Amino acid sequence: MNRRKVLSWLTLSWISGILSALVGACSTKQSSTSTPPAPSAETTQDGFIKVGQVKDLDRNGRLLQTFSGDQKVLVVRDPKTTDTLHALNPICTHRRCPVDWQQDSQNIFCACHGSTYQPDGAVVKGPASDPLESYDIKVEGDAIWVKSQAS
Repeated sequence: MNRRKVLSWLTLSWISGILSALVGACSTKQSSTSTPPAPSAETTQDGFIKVGQVKDLDRNGRLLQTFSGDQKVLVVRDPKTTDTLHALNPICTHRRCPVDWQQDSQNIFCACHGSTYQPDGAVVKGPASDPLESYDIKVEGDAIWVKSQAS
């Protein structure tokens, strides 16, 4: 093998490695910090599904739950109005990457391309231009209930 052929193969291998890393970073696979689905989801007649308890939200800073098929919900407390909870689709509106709550910054962040959202799902910083989908949410006692249809 001559030098040119070896350099061509090395360059091709390097490009292949970079592309694999980029594709992996942008996959829609959720992080391992997701909460597994409840074994027997409680549902109300008006379509609300129990996704957790307030004490779990307060302990973890957020709830990330699968609640209807493969549909997920991210529940966060609004740091400005602590009585207010937000239930959001945890998928970035830019390129469909998973997003998660960042306790330090009090924002929702997409690690793929850096989009940042407020606790209510509004865009703080792009490249995303659309807000996160929100779900109806209610608290009864210590239970947090989310409606499975986006509002």
